[in-house]
Amino acid sequence: MFALKTTLNVGYVVLIACSLLMQSGCSSDSETDTPSAVNYTELGWRSYASGEYAQALLSFERALSFDETLADAHNGIGWSHLSLSLNPTLAQQAFQNAVQLDASNADAWVGLANVLYLRNKDASDFRAAVRATDNALQGNAEYLFRHDYRSKADLYALRASCYYYLDEIQSAKQEVGKVLQIDAAHRTAIVLQNLLKE
Repeated sequence: MFALKTTLNVGYVVLIACSLLMQSGCSSDSETDTPSAVNYTELGWRSYASGEYAQALLSFERALSFDETLADAHNGIGWSHLSLSLNPTLAQQAFQNAVQLDASNADAWVGLANVLYLRNKDASDFRAAVRATDNALQGNAEYLFRHDYRSKADLYALRASCYYYLDEIQSAKQEVGKVLQIDAAHRTAIVLQNLLKE
């Protein structure tokens, strides 16, 4: 009797083990080796760095399918849309999601500043872009200078351009001065400097 119970228990365990192995082997997702939001976000940034913006966008979206609260995946979606020149509204929403989830993500603030500057629907966009660069400069330095801008000079140049279009000449000149102290050959700053002399 004891041998029969043991055999049945062993058989039951083997059946369950086989069932579990079959279920894990029959997954419809071919990428089950790395099913994490962080891994897909890292993959997205590698694709982005290689100029594969469409692939980056897919990876960031896949990351959000695992974790909707991952701020850097939202940030990546914003930069991918911006680089693909797809939908500025979706880029803006992605950057806004990123900074709502992580207000210290300086890169997302820079992305938002760029979207607002490019949209330039009215003066409020330029003012909001300046505030976004303020937040970027106060944010986590680990996130700064990740891809599409290289130094604070680029941020000050963006601010100078905003002030120029707002017709706040003195503020624009101050920002140009900051840029040229960092990089005397900065093209945007030199163009703005010449415009401000006229």
